Amino acid sequence: MFGYPLPVRALAAAIVVLGSLRPAHAQTSIREVDFKNHVYPLSGPLLGHDHLQWLDLSGRRHFRLVEGKDSPRSPTFELSSVQYADVTGDGKEEAIVVIHLNTGGTQQSDYIYVYAFHNGEAALLAYCYTGDRAYSGLYGAYGRGGQLVVELNDPSKSQGDCCSTRFIRTKYAWRDGKFVPLGRREYGPIRLEEKPY
Repeated sequence: MFGYPLPVRALAAAIVVLGSLRPAHAQTSIREVDFKNHVYPLSGPLLGHDHLQWLDLSGRRHFRLVEGKDSPRSPTFELSSVQYADVTGDGKEEAIVVIHLNTGGTQQSDYIYVYAFHNGEAALLAYCYTGDRAYSGLYGAYGRGGQLVVELNDPSKSQGDCCSTRFIRTKYAWRDGKFVPLGRREYGPIRLEEKPY
């Protein structure tokens, strides 16, 4: 029986195996990053928040989302939204990822992760948690005019622990490797039947 010598067949098999290890599709933009199946850092306490707090990027704890959730049990981190906008003023899109901490009870919290696209992958620029529901809970997060905009429920207009009738809007500029508040805070009405972000 004729065929290739054993070393040639072994080499061909090795080429096939190595070829299968390459990514099927290299990411070319932040919009191609799969944030539903992603690992996120975590710092600070999970609950008891009553304000927005930027967190340490070097935190050692992490959680992994699989199809948008980290666990079928409570508490559960769940992907709420992903938006794309230039929030650093460099003319390139970043991803604004909002993850909701669902405790299964009344206390809630949200995390905002901002990612840039660098060397073919998502690079975390900054992240924060927000307060709990009426007490500076997240109403919205998005990009506008090269800035990050965060809207939080106004505690001074709360109607019980769950809700507020007004939001506070703060604009953040990217300066020296962090987001800093810019300009005066703005206020707007909340219709209680609206769903945040």
